[in-house]
Amino acid sequence: MLKRKNLWMSLLLVLMVLTSGLQTPVFAAEAEQGTVTVFGLDSTAVVPDKTLPLTEKETAAEALKDAVGQENLEYTDTSYGPMLTGINGVKAGENQFWAFFINGISAQVGPDSYVVQNGDKITYRLTDFTKPAKSTVSLKVVDDKQNTVAELSSIEVIGSPNAFQLLQTALGTDQVGFEETQYGKMITSIKGIKAEGSNYWGFYVDGKMANVGAEGYQLQNGNQISFQLESFESAPGDGGNGETTPSTPTTPTTPTTGTITAQDLQTAVNDSSAYVLKNEVGEWQVIALKQAGKEIPTNYLANVKAIVKEKQGKFSRITDTERYALGILAAGGNPTNVEGYNLIEAIYNGNVTKQGLNGVAYALIALDSANFSIPSSAQWTKEKLISYLTDRQNSDGGWAWDESTTSDIDTTAMILTALAPFKDQAGVKDKVEAAIKYLSSQYQASKIDNSSTAAQVMIALSALGIDANIGDFSKDNSGLVQYLQSFQNKDGGFDWQGGDESDPFTTSQAIQGLVAYQLFKAGKGSLYHFTLTAETPAADKPAVETPQTEQAAPIEQAAPTATVVKTTNQTGHALPNTATNIYNLVALGLLLMIAGSFIYWRQRKQNA
Repeated sequence: MLKRKNLWMSLLLVLMVLTSGLQTPVFAAEAEQGTVTVFGLDSTAVVPDKTLPLTEKETAAEALKDAVGQENLEYTDTSYGPMLTGINGVKAGENQFWAFFINGISAQVGPDSYVVQNGDKITYRLTDFTKPAKSTVSLKVVDDKQNTVAELSSIEVIGSPNAFQLLQTALGTDQVGFEETQYGKMITSIKGIKAEGSNYWGFYVDGKMANVGAEGYQLQNGNQISFQLESFESAPGDGGNGETTPSTPTTPTTPTTGTITAQDLQTAVNDSSAYVLKNEVGEWQVIALKQAGKEIPTNYLANVKAIVKEKQGKFSRITDTERYALGILAAGGNPTNVEGYNLIEAIYNGNVTKQGLNGVAYALIALDSANFSIPSSAQWTKEKLISYLTDRQNSDGGWAWDESTTSDIDTTAMILTALAPFKDQAGVKDKVEAAIKYLSSQYQASKIDNSSTAAQVMIALSALGIDANIGDFSKDNSGLVQYLQSFQNKDGGFDWQGGDESDPFTTSQAIQGLVAYQLFKAGKGSLYHFTLTAETPAADKPAVETPQTEQAAPIEQAAPTATVVKTTNQTGHALPNTATNIYNLVALGLLLMIAGSFIYWRQRKQNA
């Protein structure tokens, strides 16, 4: 009896020890933190890098104080209040002061007046005011009545800030309203002036409408940045040339009747996406779905990898290699390593002219889609492809797929899409301009008579940063975008020449056109530009080259700085492993109980 009692007491003790460790998993919100670095005049560190928590509504002055300590800051009383003169023994000389920057933009308020925002980079830089700033920009904001709302000049910039950061810093974060979209930040108001109805805030760089959003434009020395409230509707008396300048803003020339609103465009994309997903999804559909932010069927990438493996990376038609490379890239794969086969190499060392100019155009599109590195020994570098295409342009400005003298609209549009990233290069610019005139003349003559051709032209114009619904691509109170949309049926699909029966191939072309135009309106560039996703293994990532176009040169970073960076991670994380071994202990306890029970019943049977 005593033995049985001792056994049960032992089991109970084990159970009590185990269950005392059972706790609800604890999660803590990630603390808002900032990193501060201070450099002296000789660029040596004044204090070591330091990470610190930042309190709610903390000013830039308080953040610096928390970083280096109150005792390491020196101030001088002035008629305007205390002025920072020293940080950790580094003092401002006779012609020097501690300049204050927010995200690389010279602040328009003092550090004790600015509340640090999530993600801000606050910089204190010892500056000689007798020397001119190395890099400056200007900013102008104009309302829909052509009134100047704000104008600032000679704003000093350091590092690599963007135009959106300039707007926020110059006017104040509370003066700039915006919404986060799948394409980035969309400005909704500036200084209380809202973009409502058909209005939107146009973004201009040096007098020209930018082909990227403000957040995507890296400032360059001397830039004149403008934001203008404009409308999708045409202004009375507009001559229809579609040209605007920051000093004399006018509205785009889209017709007032049947104007495509952002919501109408999104609806068209949503409906066509739904149709696409009900049918077989190939490479062109995957590209459109990816760029529209839609879900790609989970089995697509596995299926196309199986095809590449079966063919051992070799296809009789070069266009198959090109479209598979683009589809794999859009689906998050790596075309330089598909089951061990390099499709990018197969393109730049392939017979790209075998299928006429279409094969050459899409070779250039594929090779430029993620800026893959191409060896100088390649049979086809991007420069060779560009030269091959530009040399074969016809006198009317168009191209023919078979290199004949009879130009066709589709081939011309495809080649323009390929040349778009290089449109400002010598020897390319004039060719592009002539081709645009050719396409415009064909549109005005009603030669664009089907949805697929309309879509190809929209893809090209959008890649070039040209609105396909105004100016030379609008007539009879309608534009090219509206023309394409007229082919869409109730099921979301498209018919080639205006019937009520949709087909997958025609829809695959049309959805690309819609999404390309949507990307253009959001300032996101070409339909065929991608980046490798985080899911791609690092070992599989292709070598990339720095883009030669559409990338601003970084502004030179000035020397001595003190930097505060504030970041927030709103998702919880588990605390250090103080109780995470409980599951192992529970399992061990159960095993002990089972073993103890077995011993107990065995002893009982023996004593019976």
